[in-house]
Amino acid sequence: MKGVHNHVESNEDVENELYELFLEARDSYSSEVKGRQVRLDYFIELFLSSHYYIDCEYAKCKNAHHRNLTLIRQLFTDSFHLVKPLFVKPSLTQAELSALVNSHLTSAVYSKKRAAYSLGCSFTDKQIEHMVNISEEYHIFKTMDGSNLRDALRSLFGCQNGFRLQVCHIRKAVVFFDELLECNLIGRNWQTVLDRCGLLVSVRSGKLIKRTSLSSSLSKARASVAAEYQSIRKAVFEMKKEELYESR
Repeated sequence: MKGVHNHVESNEDVENELYELFLEARDSYSSEVKGRQVRLDYFIELFLSSHYYIDCEYAKCKNAHHRNLTLIRQLFTDSFHLVKPLFVKPSLTQAELSALVNSHLTSAVYSKKRAAYSLGCSFTDKQIEHMVNISEEYHIFKTMDGSNLRDALRSLFGCQNGFRLQVCHIRKAVVFFDELLECNLIGRNWQTVLDRCGLLVSVRSGKLIKRTSLSSSLSKARASVAAEYQSIRKAVFEMKKEELYESR
């Protein structure tokens, strides 16, 4: 936050500070995450840490500031799907931010399991379509009931409670997820999230795929020189390149 600090005297003062913080976070996101490829979860942690302290001993100011930082964290994690469309707007009004915050605060409550675990991602329809093509070309995933794979991937990345997706080839799947991580498209804890939420089922065994299996399969895939694994990585990277090009 720049400029001279003014004590908080009203709700309007609190909202003004939130607006300034959000604009700064949005600009920093563009330069750090989009530009330097900093991971989203790291970016949020560093941004909040660098804004935690304010040069004021007035309790009302401290409480308001910490409340606003909490909202910034929530918006860039739990409601990132609401925030991301605003990054392409040339300007953002305070009224638009207030509407966004209201949508965030009044949205449906997720289950405890879903709230506790997130893949930290938000994909466009075009990106989902790209991933469907990757899955179909390399025979990575299939739905439990033969339903639409596009919807299934949205449920997967949204960590939908009770959802299951079949994995045809575990090593191909972990290469796919690992490259999503390398491209800063999902969080670094993806193995834990997929395990704890029980999202993946092996076609071969019919059993849930655990973190130990994901980890060992990834180690073996990284040691392999199989052309298919490199092709999967290249396909995911091309999807990321398209996103970077369109954001310019």
